Amino acid sequence: MTKLKEIAHLTKVSVSTVSRVLNGKGQVSERKRKEILRVAKELGYTPNYHARVMAKKTKITSIGLIVPDIVNPFFARLTRGVEKACGEDTLVVLMDSFRNLEREEKLIRNARFHGVDGIIIGNSRVSDDLVLEVSSYIPVVVFDKDYNMENVVSIVLDNFYGAYCATKHLIESGCGKVVHLGGTHELYVSLLRLEGYQAALKEFNLPPSAYAVGYDEVAGYEQMKKILASGHIVDGVFCMNDLVAVGAMKAIREFGLSVPQDIAVVGFDNDEELCEIISPSLSSVHQPVEEMGEISAKLLFELIKGNTKVKRYVFSPRLVVRQSSLKRKD
Repeated sequence: MTKLKEIAHLTKVSVSTVSRVLNGKGQVSERKRKEILRVAKELGYTPNYHARVMAKKTKITSIGLIVPDIVNPFFARLTRGVEKACGEDTLVVLMDSFRNLEREEKLIRNARFHGVDGIIIGNSRVSDDLVLEVSSYIPVVVFDKDYNMENVVSIVLDNFYGAYCATKHLIESGCGKVVHLGGTHELYVSLLRLEGYQAALKEFNLPPSAYAVGYDEVAGYEQMKKILASGHIVDGVFCMNDLVAVGAMKAIREFGLSVPQDIAVVGFDNDEELCEIISPSLSSVHQPVEEMGEISAKLLFELIKGNTKVKRYVFSPRLVVRQSSLKRKD
């Protein structure tokens, strides 16, 4: 309060006027507003956030968002979706586990000590026991895995169907030797996409050839190089995500082969900025990531309020066909 009085004295206005200007409210001339802000800065005034929160009639809700890799476009868009659902009275605490399972589990267990009212877990790698433990003291929303627990809501994409559609599209485009560059097997979503890939091949009596590689461009690039260097014949690639697909396409080009004429490629996630900017443009399975983020936050708010009617929210994927999978038929 002392500095507010000092600012008011130096600028010849009331303390309440200073307070309103520093909080972005109230009617005051532009000249006087700038003067107040200048003097406040010169005096080193910093608003007391906690005091402002305590003074508000509306409670600030704090939610934790735990993701494995914020650099991945999927999780960046997911975060944007969560933020879009949150108003000025919600604080989002973003935590990145860097795909380190031990760190991820610590972040989840310690979330309540950050003062959050609930958490969103942005992947399905965590154990059921951990979800059960954490949900006993704060509400939890988990992506890509079904739970039948109190205080837990599952956000689910039909990953099996998305992978099935992508693989079937490659086969119907003329590919007879389709490989799958998948995620690692501790992630439930990776297993579902593998199963969808296998189901499509089985339908056409084609043998599977799957590799658990990872989730980034380097993983796709290195594995595709190994496959091509080994002499393994391949004319189609279904990838775990768009980043893996970009890496695979880079390796294919380095071997002097053409996408899609020699090898057709399909990704997953449909990050439109990425898929459209590369050449050829990348076919990919679309999932409405921002909408999924928005819904996850809204359902978490319902859990925080004690509404547990919704236990599961399912999204349907769709295949977006672009140049990378359109083989020219003779």
